[in-house]
Amino acid sequence: MTSLYTNAPELFGELSLEIRLFTDERRIEQTDCIKSEGMCIAHTSDESSGFFSEAVLYLDGVKASEGSVFLKNSAASVLEFKKYKKRAAKQSVYDCLKAYFQQNMPWGSLTGIRPTKLFRQISNASGKDAARAKFLREFFVSDEKTSLAETICGVQQKIIASANTAEIDVYIGIPFCTTKCAYCSFSSGLTSKNGELERRYVDALIREIELMKPVFEKYPVRSLYIGGGTPTALEACQLARVLACAGQLASCAEEFTVEAGRPDTITADKLQLIKDAGADRISVNAQTTCDRTLKRIGRAHTAADFFRAFELAKGFGFHAVNTDIIAGLPGENAGDVENTLRDMIRVGADNITVHTLAIKNGSKFAEENARAFASGQEAEAMVGTARRLACEAGYCPYYLYRQKYMAGNLENVGYALPGKECIYNIDIMEETMSVIALGAGGISKRLFAEQDKIERAANVKDIKNYVERTAEMANRKLELFLR
Repeated sequence: MTSLYTNAPELFGELSLEIRLFTDERRIEQTDCIKSEGMCIAHTSDESSGFFSEAVLYLDGVKASEGSVFLKNSAASVLEFKKYKKRAAKQSVYDCLKAYFQQNMPWGSLTGIRPTKLFRQISNASGKDAARAKFLREFFVSDEKTSLAETICGVQQKIIASANTAEIDVYIGIPFCTTKCAYCSFSSGLTSKNGELERRYVDALIREIELMKPVFEKYPVRSLYIGGGTPTALEACQLARVLACAGQLASCAEEFTVEAGRPDTITADKLQLIKDAGADRISVNAQTTCDRTLKRIGRAHTAADFFRAFELAKGFGFHAVNTDIIAGLPGENAGDVENTLRDMIRVGADNITVHTLAIKNGSKFAEENARAFASGQEAEAMVGTARRLACEAGYCPYYLYRQKYMAGNLENVGYALPGKECIYNIDIMEETMSVIALGAGGISKRLFAEQDKIERAANVKDIKNYVERTAEMANRKLELFLR
């Protein structure tokens, strides 16, 4: 049992994330005293002369290590005050655990989804040298990951500078798949035998789009992205209905992307529908080109199916065709990841997104494959190999994000050939644009740039619930964007 005492209980969740960087403990007990059994971390914050935080690790009641951090109080607002307090607390807990485990994580004490956003903010305020120094010395980020963040921010600079906050990005979610991947934690449903659920969902989605007309009249669309699930899991007639509405929204957009996704759902007819709607970017996702692994993770296709689908898609002349691979799949090693990446380069992918496997402990998939997953060190080697090969082939890393429970506490990175970057991916991960998200599970965000604030309006995740409450979902967004 791992327990945590803190005199700043509002930070319990954040501090628990720091503990989980070093342990597999998913349940951390909140306590008001130092426990005499198991691992207990005692944290105290003191803001009387700045931000002083101290953390002490006890094992069975005996002090084992400690860490402390002091940050000057340069907060100019309540929001900044909270930010500094949280930062000092997290760093002290990380420093304490790092000392005990004698281990430094690739991203140091950073647990957030968007490390590049943080690097850019510090760079804009104090310069790149200051951002590098903070990452290396205050957040304990490795030199390699600091350089990766800096490189990505440089690649993104032109696209972020072109953003007009009077515009919006639009996301349309299709939460259906033909089968569910064993590792998947996203909210999606399986396609129905008679297609009735999909028809009802598309009816509701189109209704939501129509109800949002006042917002689309006010805000021009910069980028539109249809994702999933697997959009091409829809029957051609339903996909055509979605694309017809999407094409109208994207008529003046800079970019229109459709995640075609699984090779076993891609046909020439569906690709033609996507092309005719005006989409200029699609994804055909492999995950791996090892047939043994594809079967193990529940994909209903082979590597040969992927190659056929990718070649078919390339023949339609899209501006960019993306593919995704996953490092750390059960039973795979660095050689398997290298083979998959070389296959992606050989077929001519314009973008390659290298994901690191993220698995929740206690899931059936985690239990069944407990001895087959890569260690943190092995996962880091896989990600490093992928980066080296991609860069040698002329791809540049252009966006990055992190998730909970990632192997080795690593990251997902999108690589692109020059000029093939996805605007939407940058906008959504760096939170530089407002987003209207349509469909089940979509989270709309309105950016208030001057106040450095984001407000959200979330749609329900359950498909049937969404169908029944479509008007309610639309009204939430209308209130957020038209007030």
